[in-house]
Amino acid sequence: MKTKLFAVLLSLGFIISLGYPLLAAEEPASTIEVNIPEYEVEQMEGYDYVDIPGGDILLVDGKPRVPYYSVSLPYPKGYRVQDVTMTERSGLVTATGLNLTIVTMEPPFSLGSESSSSEQGGWYPEEDFNWRTQINSNGSSTLVIAMYPFYYDPETTDVKFYKNYRFDIEYIISSVTITSLTTAKDIHIPGDEVAVDIELNNSGETQDVVVSIVIKQYGSDKTVDGLPLRSLKNLVGDASLTAEWDSSGTDEGYYYAEVTLTDSAWNTLDKKTVGIPIAVSEVPAGPTPEKPTEFPILYVIIGAAVAVAVVASVFVIKSRKKA
Repeated sequence: MKTKLFAVLLSLGFIISLGYPLLAAEEPASTIEVNIPEYEVEQMEGYDYVDIPGGDILLVDGKPRVPYYSVSLPYPKGYRVQDVTMTERSGLVTATGLNLTIVTMEPPFSLGSESSSSEQGGWYPEEDFNWRTQINSNGSSTLVIAMYPFYYDPETTDVKFYKNYRFDIEYIISSVTITSLTTAKDIHIPGDEVAVDIELNNSGETQDVVVSIVIKQYGSDKTVDGLPLRSLKNLVGDASLTAEWDSSGTDEGYYYAEVTLTDSAWNTLDKKTVGIPIAVSEVPAGPTPEKPTEFPILYVIIGAAVAVAVVASVFVIKSRKKA
């Protein structure tokens, strides 16, 4: 009896062990619904400060201080988000009479600008949402969707607030990855040829890959230059290439190279960045020459008098000896 029971359990365990790898892995999100928490208002020194619990504040010079809300979605290794579409926005709530501050970025930083509301007329923010992806070191990625549910018109003090959102997310599975992205030097000076070394791998079927490189300014993400596209035909396995950026005319600061791999249909296969600090080389200063010692004229006179007295004393001593 025990032998039969053991055989049954062994067989059951074998079946489960076979079946477990065949279970379909949970697919990443292709649709997401977001419910925005109610905004809160706090009054200070004649201004209204609006916040969304768990949200952030949009600070743009010369624009009203308004809240926004973000969500983050993780995607496994190899999954690359291609597009995000807003398919629903509902739950509109309206209000009026709020007196929001105008952001000024000039020092000292202030949120109580005296800019006239007539110069700031019109609904703000102007966009409904935006999105970006961050590629992690382990090959996974994170999708960040920033929603702007709170709209404000400084001229009329009217408010529009949307509570519900729905997004469709389009993604692909990529077998092409950037395995290494480096520069030849850690720090460059204006005018250097900046060498960007790229190593990549295609672990799947042969495909054509396009490599695009843009140089951006850190912080503002403003594009300052772009390099010619490079095409890798029939890529499979490992590959490497080096691209050079002429930094002539570039101001000091911190920049980065953004490398994007796409297929022939312009789907994003992978993306990475590498920092490029641009700084003027500092020549070590030589030793400071010592200044000659300066003696006040009084010291010179006293020294001369002492010398005369010593000479006179010697002369008197010698005269006494002769006598």
